[in-house]
Amino acid sequence: MKPRGAPFTGMFLAAALAPLGSTMIAVALPSISSELGVPGPALTQWLVASYLIAGVAAMSPGGKLGDIIGHRRVLMLGMSVYAAGSLLGFLVATLPTLTVARIAMAVGGAMVTPATMALVRNAVPEERRPRTFGYLGSVLGTAAAIGPLVGGELVARFGWRAVFVANLPVLLVAFGLIHSWQPSSVDRVAGARRARFDLVGSTLLTAALVLLVAASRMHGLLMASALAAGAALLVAFVVRERRSAEPVLDLRLFGRREFAAGSIVIAMQNLAMYSLLFQVPMFFEHVRHIHKGTTGRTVIGMMIAMVVLAPIGGRLAERLGARLVAVAGCVLSLVGVLALADFSRLAAPADALPGLILVGMGLGLATSPSQSAAMTAVDRERAGMAGGALSTSRYLGGVIGISLLGALLGTAPGVAAHRNAALCYVAALVVATIASALLPGRVPSPSRVIEPVQTA
Repeated sequence: MKPRGAPFTGMFLAAALAPLGSTMIAVALPSISSELGVPGPALTQWLVASYLIAGVAAMSPGGKLGDIIGHRRVLMLGMSVYAAGSLLGFLVATLPTLTVARIAMAVGGAMVTPATMALVRNAVPEERRPRTFGYLGSVLGTAAAIGPLVGGELVARFGWRAVFVANLPVLLVAFGLIHSWQPSSVDRVAGARRARFDLVGSTLLTAALVLLVAASRMHGLLMASALAAGAALLVAFVVRERRSAEPVLDLRLFGRREFAAGSIVIAMQNLAMYSLLFQVPMFFEHVRHIHKGTTGRTVIGMMIAMVVLAPIGGRLAERLGARLVAVAGCVLSLVGVLALADFSRLAAPADALPGLILVGMGLGLATSPSQSAAMTAVDRERAGMAGGALSTSRYLGGVIGISLLGALLGTAPGVAAHRNAALCYVAALVVATIASALLPGRVPSPSRVIEPVQTA
């Protein structure tokens, strides 16, 4: 997995643990519920929602921390935190302890992902970044897709604790591959700056995101109160960051066309993807009364298409530019959702497969050019912050999509409700298509490419 061989393989393995841990736990919940005597819905709130909320909240602070002390250091620290959470979840079987373990895993993963993105941005020549981000996207997509399959096999053979401890061998391999890679000059410069960490801004952002994400799992007045409080804290965060000399998230990043456009594409594409991952199995199970296992295999078709097309999208972007490839990807996803929108025509899971494959192909083509263009638009010293912002955009897109899905389907979802939800994805993908047209057109000539950072 070039361009840097073993260290990049280690980084990608570490980055894969966050989506793997996010989806692998799902199949272990019934066994955990039975052993601990905790109802399934409550267990989902504690172990799944806490992971999601902690992960979203820690992305931007984790990225900024890398800009201050060095991305490799934050990468190793995040892996250590993830390993500690995994070991705790394996050893102690109580609901509070498992919740703490899941939060630690989420925070560790949230540190690893922006650090990996920053290291790719700073160590890979500009003309080769799209393919490298394509490899990263393929790895992350594969991890998310195989999570339930791996988790099911582990639970069946070794019990639910194996879902936690299975991460440790992967982490050990990743540690070994990364450890020999000495800090780059970028890391040394970042560490030498000794910039102050904006603790107040980080706290405001974390509290705002926690409330906004938590609101997606609430109803009625409680949901409205959480949304209002989260919005107020977000406004306070914006005011704080505009005045801060060392903001945890420099809002001027979004004033750069390529970064803002890439963030929008990633958020809107993930809104559609995560919503469909939940909606299609729900439709066939509740409306068509077809076994969930059959529909689950259909959704995997979308993920496989995304995984296969991600590196291809990166390579095409190197030749044709990010704009053309990302626009083509967004249009493919839009066509796929339009093919699914008339749910009255979907009598069996196979009927949804062509549309899902088109959506997956579009995701694969659009994501790596958008991500690479956004990261390239940011200077080296803010690469970690940019990686954290893009990762937050990805997660928030998924959260908004799932929240929207829950609000539209309600308690008695029929064909019309599912169609209305799909039309919302159509609107999101139209926005993504417009944003993708703002990405750079052609790859810079080699004479303009920034040389890769040499390791010590």
